[in-house]
Amino acid sequence: MLAACDTFRAAAVEQLRVWADRAGAGFVSGKQGADPAGLAYEALEKARAEKSDVLLIDTAGRLQNKKDLMLELAKILRVIRKLDPSAPHSVLLVLDATVGQNAHSQVEIFREIVEVNGLVITKLDGTARGGVLVALAERFKLPVAAIGVGEGIDDLRPFDAQAFARNLLGLEAQ
Repeated sequence: MLAACDTFRAAAVEQLRVWADRAGAGFVSGKQGADPAGLAYEALEKARAEKSDVLLIDTAGRLQNKKDLMLELAKILRVIRKLDPSAPHSVLLVLDATVGQNAHSQVEIFREIVEVNGLVITKLDGTARGGVLVALAERFKLPVAAIGVGEGIDDLRPFDAQAFARNLLGLEAQ
């Protein structure tokens, strides 16, 4: 099940609804401007009632220097933990490959707010190679769950360290 908890960005809900339909997943959304934490709570209730094995809560993109958005993220965690004290079971921080060294600050501050336990790096289909990912994984001891190499349904791929390293160095795949 997918929960559209980015209730402010225009078209965010519709984009996620399309992906839920493509994946054959359940979908939860609210009204424009709805409280993301309340929506996450409702989504967890619905996922439990429908016996969904996975609930993906998609939150608004945010920069670490936007205090209100960071507090909103902390609130989402507090609220869903009322239903399940062990939630969330996984927190993946999605980083844009073009962000470069600023990613260190992002990971550091996000880890102060939420228990980030994995990374996803996107936009590797452009000119960015995502070299900062190596430093992030080493410094923060976080596994890399996936990489994004486009906008298609098959473009979010499991991370393959050897293939990533070869691409980073500009070597042909073996």
